[in-house]
Amino acid sequence: MINPLKSIVARIKRRRFNRANSEIIGIKAKKLTYLSTDSLLEMKATVAAIEREKIAGMFIEAGCALGGSAILIGMTKNRDRRFGVYDVFGMIPEPSEKDGVDVHERYKVIREGKSTGIGGDEYYGYQEDLLEKVRNNFLDFGLDPEAHNIEFVKGLFQDTLKIQGNVAFAHIDCDWYESVTVCLEQIVPRLSVGGKLIIDDYNDWSGCKSAIDDYFKEMTGNYKFTHRSKLQIERIK
Repeated sequence: MINPLKSIVARIKRRRFNRANSEIIGIKAKKLTYLSTDSLLEMKATVAAIEREKIAGMFIEAGCALGGSAILIGMTKNRDRRFGVYDVFGMIPEPSEKDGVDVHERYKVIREGKSTGIGGDEYYGYQEDLLEKVRNNFLDFGLDPEAHNIEFVKGLFQDTLKIQGNVAFAHIDCDWYESVTVCLEQIVPRLSVGGKLIIDDYNDWSGCKSAIDDYFKEMTGNYKFTHRSKLQIERIK
């Protein structure tokens, strides 16, 4: 027999969750991110904590696809906090010899036009004028980039990711070894104490894992690694 009280409590909890996380529900409903709900909740909590603790520096997302996670970051951060969204806004660059077989097999599928997108939609890398689509996705959520200090930067990371000043938070979602390494080289030396990185693909693609492991192998004591739904790295001193 169903316990009526438990059923009522469960409905109340769902309603509270839906109200508190309506942006996540909307992002998932519109199929704007590959991230799970748990990953989005963790990201939202991380960004909110950085704002609450007033960690100095800009926010960065490297690799935004359709913009879902960037929209969540933009809606959670302080309006005046600078947020740079970096992407090629098109086909993902080719991997290198430092990426594993898994990466090269995945890229072959993408290159041959056989990849499908979220929920069976067209793969984002095949879409024309992806930057304009991402910009419109932001506006659909009431997030005007200019008014919220958000800048879209188009191009390869080695050409565009020239960071000046401190970084408080970065979401690195760029899959392959060289792209992740460029992000680390530009961002980590500028990461504020208490600042955090979320590494999207550490458990998904060999190139990303190798890039993280290679970069941090001699950096003991300064960084805290936490394995949640995604790897989080915090600078602690």
